[in-house]
Amino acid sequence: MPDRTPTNAAKLALGEGDIERQLEGRAEVLAAACRSHAELEKVLASWRWRHALSRRPELVPALEAGAEALKEALERIHRRAELDVWPQDLPVLRTARELASRRTRLAELVRRRLEALGIMLEDPSLEEALMRLDAQVRQPSAWVLNPGEVLVFEADLHLRRQGRRAVPSKAAPGPFVFHQEPTLPAHLPPSRRSRGLPWPLPGSGQVRITSERLLWRSAFGESQGVGVDTLHAEGLLLDQSTGELRIGRDQRLHTRRVRETAEVVALVELLRWPPLRDALRSRTRSEAMALFPATLGAWRGFCALRHRGLAFISTGQGPQALGAITGGTSSLPAFDVDRLMEALRWLPEEAFEACLARIVAATGSRSWTRDALRFIPERSSRRSLRKWPLHIDCGGKVLIGSPDGAQEIVAEGILRYGPR
Repeated sequence: MPDRTPTNAAKLALGEGDIERQLEGRAEVLAAACRSHAELEKVLASWRWRHALSRRPELVPALEAGAEALKEALERIHRRAELDVWPQDLPVLRTARELASRRTRLAELVRRRLEALGIMLEDPSLEEALMRLDAQVRQPSAWVLNPGEVLVFEADLHLRRQGRRAVPSKAAPGPFVFHQEPTLPAHLPPSRRSRGLPWPLPGSGQVRITSERLLWRSAFGESQGVGVDTLHAEGLLLDQSTGELRIGRDQRLHTRRVRETAEVVALVELLRWPPLRDALRSRTRSEAMALFPATLGAWRGFCALRHRGLAFISTGQGPQALGAITGGTSSLPAFDVDRLMEALRWLPEEAFEACLARIVAATGSRSWTRDALRFIPERSSRRSLRKWPLHIDCGGKVLIGSPDGAQEIVAEGILRYGPR
């Protein structure tokens, strides 16, 4: 084995200037890279990192442009250090070690920033991840609807985060509700903290489904979007064991309840159904029906009350209903039909009735004509005490519905006055 210990005084007396001359400018490349990485780390570690990054548009492109030169410089430095047995305390080697540590920290920081935006890259280089993050920051907001675009569905979305303890929500239940134990940001003014004003929690956000796109955004992140027509043939991919929703090559969404994530997948799949896509272009939504949750004896479900009659679909029949509408099959976990039925409002009346008939047949549900329905009026003694559920006699069986707001007005109008 060769002896790699320096054997002459010249090597022992090797000065910093001599090393820099041997490296032919590579030490300067290393020092400049260390400074640029430090600046970028400071920007991405700040609370308003998106704003800070957008104000320094040269940082990421400059780091990307110097990536090859930096790689070559590091290879040359390490090769010369090994061949000439340089002492480890040489400034150029200390700079190389500092840069390696900084790149490791920066890579982890970029990964967290991308995950906050719902983007998961498969083992990218630091430069690739930075370019993707920079592109996301600079793209225009996708949350505003385009001219002619129709909003089909919108809900609060609380993203699942590891290491946070979930606490029950006191708010009214709704889609995608997942509240985390509040931790107010450190920069929040004391006046806002003391007053207990609402503040978006880390991990919270919103989701929208339009006639053209699926949109989502976190409370502190930029909006994301994907066109319905750009999805692959299988549509969205849902991992039922983890609740992870794969939207594109490297875009993923995590929610707490798989059941509610399944609703998003089903709605996007329904938008890919040509009759509904065509109907949405007309921008005409039927309000001549009432859709609301109800119970029929011991069964809970959702009903559609129209001038033609009433249909009751029990809970958990969403996958069967989706298959009946589109003519395909669904492997989604059980979910309710309410979101699907709301989307079908955009269909013309005859198309809606045809879809509803297929849903009733596929799910083994119950339906009655308008002549078989009898409205059971609210007792006046209860009117001033609390809201009384809607009672409907359906051929001898009493359906108890819970319409809300405008749905209650439409339902009572249909039951009291019929087509008039």
